[in-house]
Amino acid sequence: MFTPGVSLFLILLCVAQGVWWLAMGKWTGALPWLAGALRVALLALLCAGCATGDRCGSDGAAPERIDDRSVISLWPAGTAGVDGTRRGESKPCGKRFFNIHDPTITVYKPTEANGIAIVLCPGGGYNIVAAGIEGEPVAERLNAAGITVFVLKYRLPNTPGADFKHPLPLSDALRALQLVRHRAAQFGVDSGRIGIMGFSAGGHLASMAGTLFAEYTFGSDDLSRVSARPDFMCLVYPVISTQGAIAHRCPQSLVRHRADDQSLARLSSESNVTDETPPTFLVHARDDGAVHYENSVVMHRALKRNNVPSELKLYATGGHGFGPGRAGDDSAAWIDDFVAWLHKEKEEP
Repeated sequence: MFTPGVSLFLILLCVAQGVWWLAMGKWTGALPWLAGALRVALLALLCAGCATGDRCGSDGAAPERIDDRSVISLWPAGTAGVDGTRRGESKPCGKRFFNIHDPTITVYKPTEANGIAIVLCPGGGYNIVAAGIEGEPVAERLNAAGITVFVLKYRLPNTPGADFKHPLPLSDALRALQLVRHRAAQFGVDSGRIGIMGFSAGGHLASMAGTLFAEYTFGSDDLSRVSARPDFMCLVYPVISTQGAIAHRCPQSLVRHRADDQSLARLSSESNVTDETPPTFLVHARDDGAVHYENSVVMHRALKRNNVPSELKLYATGGHGFGPGRAGDDSAAWIDDFVAWLHKEKEEP
């Protein structure tokens, strides 16, 4: 890709060569160089367009049309901890993101939208955003059910040289919910049917969004005054608890001092459930060897204690990281089960 500096150098070089040939009185020698300068300029403009795509900062005028796979920045230019010039890194093939300094959502639009929207948080242990298995494939399956999906690329607490500890990742999740709700008409979704979904560590992030939304306010623009409460949650093999034998180590990276048990306990989502927590659908496999299925069980129990509608699907097989489901085992049913639950929730008063 042409950077502005490289483009300018090549244009000046071509123009200089063209002028030299003109000074020598040789038009035939000059024309290829001047044409080259024009081509470089056009390529630079094309590359700039590819780099930005349909990106729209939340402080800028939104495009009238939101295309499928549009990428939208969450925060205005100049926001602390956000650098729009650093697009992050990915491997392999742009599906595992890290070193994220410009959090975004990518829009996945269904052919026939039913008004339901989901902010989707891929997992990755708070080390990467694993959009390859828990982003696009899931979004496309949900699109087939008429659901509009916004895949979140959030800042990670293990980013070298950056202070992205709690609550920075949470701020990105809440901001995404606010942005989708604020622009619901433009996205073609119902502002009262915007949920959040998360996988593994992304499930922990989503569960924090659903339990701590009232405790934090980020920013000072119009978006910051929009409700950040998700209307429902879907937590898939989620990390929930930071306590006891079922605790997973990944939330430790959110706190500044891993020996700070009090701060870590505050991030145990089952302890933060209230009667304001949104209805929740939980998915886990009993043979999950990475995140114990009891994480989903304790969350389900906490929701029931607080009279929050909750459904828990414990599948016999699936392991961990099955994304949209693995063919041939029980986990393949989870998206259909979730969509059925969503429709049931809509019908119940």
